[in-house]
Amino acid sequence: MDNTSAVTPFADNERVFLILQLQVEIMEEIFAIQELVKNAVINQEWTDFDTLLGTINQYSDNFHELETERVSIFDKISGKRSNFYNTIIHFPEEERKKFSELYRSLKMKTLKVRMSNESLIHYLDEAKTTIDTFLDAAYPDRKNRLYSPWGAKVSADMRSMIVNHSL
Repeated sequence: MDNTSAVTPFADNERVFLILQLQVEIMEEIFAIQELVKNAVINQEWTDFDTLLGTINQYSDNFHELETERVSIFDKISGKRSNFYNTIIHFPEEERKKFSELYRSLKMKTLKVRMSNESLIHYLDEAKTTIDTFLDAAYPDRKNRLYSPWGAKVSADMRSMIVNHSL
């Protein structure tokens, strides 16, 4: 008997499908909020900025919890840690197609979020370089040191504002 056409003795297929659907929805939400963050940074609109970042972090945490659950279920199906496509080979053909399409959609949404994140990081890097160049020309003795409003030395390095999680 061909193992790929066997019905999965696993009852959580619907749960895995729901998890993937929820992950796709979360990626769509993260992308929408990330675009708001990017526009806020570019337009220097700082109202609700912390709330937006908090919301992204909350969605990221939810996504991670779902991913942990999905991996756990897949480990039970395959009996070992394996990748997505090696696990769904145990599903009936119709389910494999359905899962594959949803997983590809999730990967595309994730890529879209990453590209948006990279464009924001690039914008911030360019803005920092421009400001550093101006300040170095205007104040050559500054030597790339920055100070807080209270006179304490602060780090001049840029830190990413958007956390990049990967699948």
